[in-house]
Amino acid sequence: MTTRVEIINDFLAINVKPGATIQDVVEASGSALPFGCRDGQCGTCVVEIVQGMEFLSPINEKEVKVLKEICVGTCSKNSRLACQMKIDKPNGVVRIKY
Repeated sequence: MTTRVEIINDFLAINVKPGATIQDVVEASGSALPFGCRDGQCGTCVVEIVQGMEFLSPINEKEVKVLKEICVGTCSKNSRLACQMKIDKPNGVVRIKY
């Protein structure tokens, strides 16, 4: 049982099992989505979840802090840090735009 992750900017899609990180998905798919620190501190990997937020792990404290710092008027309520998200549930579609 997998969830389909689509990276809109790159016209890529990959089916992954729950527990996979979005960072792993991006690296496996060949996407050009940029990463900086890979630890949820720099904000380089901010993405918008266009569809499927319910299939992702809940937002964590690191994400909340960094998004408040870097997203003054520029991010949506669906913004997340790609390095901090995991696929949480199977049988869905997650669409990401960066």
